Amino acid sequence: MVDIPDDEYEERIARARLAREEARQTIDEQTATLSDIDEKAIQIFRINLVVASILVTGLSIAVSAEDVSLDVLITPYTTTGGVLLFTSIILSSVTYTSTSERIGIAKEAIEDSILNQKYDYDLIEEEIALEYGRMIRYNFEKNASNALLFTLTLLVAVGSIFYLTLGIVDIHNSITLHPYSNLVIIGFFLLFGKVSGLYGTTRRWWKLTDPPRRFETWFLNWKNQISDLLSDGEDT
Repeated sequence: MVDIPDDEYEERIARARLAREEARQTIDEQTATLSDIDEKAIQIFRINLVVASILVTGLSIAVSAEDVSLDVLITPYTTTGGVLLFTSIILSSVTYTSTSERIGIAKEAIEDSILNQKYDYDLIEEEIALEYGRMIRYNFEKNASNALLFTLTLLVAVGSIFYLTLGIVDIHNSITLHPYSNLVIIGFFLLFGKVSGLYGTTRRWWKLTDPPRRFETWFLNWKNQISDLLSDGEDT
């Protein structure tokens, strides 16, 4: 038993338990949110693959049947739509595979705190609450990253549909579409960014993850590893 007054001890335990319970609930909500984003991302990935397969099959059939030349089908609109579709496939796959939420306390925390006989049993909940706090911070950053990736995935996917639709209209229309048609899509991108909260999500992601610092850390780590390898090679 720790050497503190009983009333302070009981209050400390109550606070620790409340913090642990609230933190555990927060982690559960974070995990559910990340799982929901992953599920939507993989659905968009599958839809994009189906659309890409249909486009490639239709293009192959049209060219092989010699009904139309390839130059007629490859227009700036269809090319842009295809590039955006491919980008959406990449973004959706990255969104799904980049998830690495933390849902439980680390092995070290179990050995050093929970199973450590030197600590009072009740006050161990304080250590658990602190560990949960670190997990919440990590999951919050990951949530911001995945939310941004998913929003960009959806934006690019819809943009590809617009451009592919314009491409089809341009191919079958005897009158060439005016380049001003792009302004409609650009206007949609800007409106979508506003309505979807893309701008706020981007600011939150930048503030939480600090990309310049992360890139600098990554670069220095690689630089140090390469230096170590070269040093080892010279020693041998």
